[in-house]
Amino acid sequence: MNGITLSTGAFPPSGTQELGIIYGVSCLSSNFFRDTKETIKNVTVGGELRSYTAMIQKGIKLAEERLKEEAATLGADGVFGVKIASPQVSAGAAEIIVYGTAYRYVLPAPGPSPQVHGAQVPQRQD
Repeated sequence: MNGITLSTGAFPPSGTQELGIIYGVSCLSSNFFRDTKETIKNVTVGGELRSYTAMIQKGIKLAEERLKEEAATLGADGVFGVKIASPQVSAGAAEIIVYGTAYRYVLPAPGPSPQVHGAQVPQRQD
């Protein structure tokens, strides 16, 4: 799964086959006591709401990992056109959706391996 490449590029790398749109989702809720503290801070002094920032960062990482898991399930080498969406499903909750198009490198045509400066280039083994 660590070998899955994510890219915001609009086009897949050359020599690839598109496998379809995939996504990863996470939905995290906040804590009542933390919410109260953050609301008081927001109304009185302003500034960054650190617990919400941390919750969103955690949600993005979880959704990204789930996207990579889905890509690996399809046998993909990567995902291009990756985007992040965050619709609000409930007050005090963060839903994060990371989506894009999975792709796989196409194996070279059967035949002798290509030569690079006199050395054979290894072909991909599935």
